[in-house]
Amino acid sequence: MAAHPYAELLKDRTLRAFWAGITLSAVGSELYRVGAIWIAATLAGPNAALLVTAQSAAIVAVSLLAGPAVEAWPRRTFLVATEVACALIAAAVVVAGLGEGLTFPLLVAAGVALAAIQAMARPVFLSGLPTLAPGKVREVNGLFDSSVRIAQAAGPFLAAGLLKAMPAIHLLTANTLTFLASAAACFAVGDRLDGGRVPPAREPILRRLGRGVRAANGCPGVWSVLIATGVRGGAYALGYTVAVPLLFVEGAKAGGGGLSDLAIVVGVGATAEIVSTPLLVLTSPRRPLRRLFAGYVMIGTSLALMGAAAVLAPAGWRVPALAAAALLVGVGNSVATLQITTFFATCLAGDDYAALLRLRLVTIIGSIMLATALGPPILSALGPAATILACGVVATASALAGLAIAPTRRYGPGFESAQSPRRFA
Repeated sequence: MAAHPYAELLKDRTLRAFWAGITLSAVGSELYRVGAIWIAATLAGPNAALLVTAQSAAIVAVSLLAGPAVEAWPRRTFLVATEVACALIAAAVVVAGLGEGLTFPLLVAAGVALAAIQAMARPVFLSGLPTLAPGKVREVNGLFDSSVRIAQAAGPFLAAGLLKAMPAIHLLTANTLTFLASAAACFAVGDRLDGGRVPPAREPILRRLGRGVRAANGCPGVWSVLIATGVRGGAYALGYTVAVPLLFVEGAKAGGGGLSDLAIVVGVGATAEIVSTPLLVLTSPRRPLRRLFAGYVMIGTSLALMGAAAVLAPAGWRVPALAAAALLVGVGNSVATLQITTFFATCLAGDDYAALLRLRLVTIIGSIMLATALGPPILSALGPAATILACGVVATASALAGLAIAPTRRYGPGFESAQSPRRFA
């Protein structure tokens, strides 16, 4: 029996060390996310959604304005510098928290700074992955996507366990240390992240900002994917990232399990992603773009089920019902994420790929910013459970529209056109 593609990739010692460092950093970032949203919900209640809104605004701004400027940097140098900067910011928040000076505005300011830096770094990181394993784009994307999934599965359980022994602020301490580990991993991988890349020639600012739009215009189906991804992003942010934790914060005030129950629900969803992604890597769908939108349908439907379970399930069954729905959310995330990164990486070359990733990020984060800005009045009017249900319905409707577009029928295995170029155009 042939070895799994991940096993083949991890035989490379340098790649293995790099993946381990990135995975550790992803776990630390998840600890920060859990700790920050929990602290924010405790300090500000429904207004905790504004933490995500502010982070989203920062991501949109740097993706539009600062993103193209980083193309002139060697990838490894840039990634090491950003990880060290993030470590310093996280450490500053910890110092403030230990001195009882951590306020909601300070938490928001730190979150904005971290989000802005990571928004610049993520497209650079993803566009460098194909250079690490030429000819294995889908496999290497899946391997490093598993870092995020492992973190999302382990982070909530680790957070719940750590909070039994230490204050929540030390979840941010752990994140500081993992940022440094990630910086070391990026440094150790050497010049392989650059892959002999020559930085693009300097262009007028408007032309650089429009590169992602030009790349999207040249690839059928991309705009439909971007729209569906944006809608899903906003619904997921408000429904899953904000409303689900708030549901458990309110439960804790009423004597429920609080963070422990939240860890079970979120952890099950992320574990489903860890298990499903390596299996999906082994498959080659006949209609890969259709599978992408099917993943989004699964996410939206599962969110709606979570909202319904929060309202209808008996108290003793509420956490198992939410966890079962979160499992489907996890599988849907795995399906969609693997397909979308493969789609872009297959159809576009290096710097156009990075530009389109920034455009995708702007689309997602703009939607998140809008959804979470509306979060406080929506959450106050509907409550967390009904908000989750409504977000699921919106995400499902958008994904179903994507399934109906012509390119979903026309892309064959490997995102090659299944029809003649003339008919495809």
